[in-house]
Amino acid sequence: MRAILTGFVLPLLIALALFAGLVVFVFPTGTWLDQRAEAEELDQSLLELTDEQAELRDEIRRMRTPTEIERIARRDFGLVFPGEEAYALLPAPPAPIEIPPSWPLSILHDQS
Repeated sequence: MRAILTGFVLPLLIALALFAGLVVFVFPTGTWLDQRAEAEELDQSLLELTDEQAELRDEIRRMRTPTEIERIARRDFGLVFPGEEAYALLPAPPAPIEIPPSWPLSILHDQS
């Protein structure tokens, strides 16, 4: 009887030990690898956002200079200094539409 219990219990204990090892070591490893990949993606995103923030800070610093303020005021708002004249150029008129003289458009040619 002891041999039957040992023959049945020992493989059962080994299987339980292997399962416990999987639960403790292997399954958390997958989660850890996923978290590591996500952390690397977030680090890359953070670097990109930091670079963009630095560019925006440089743009803000540049836009606060008198030269840039004057350039924007002239370009966007048409402002000029006293004694200067501002001219607005109108766009060229659209080209006339060519209507083919074939039917049913020949009626339009007769009217014009």
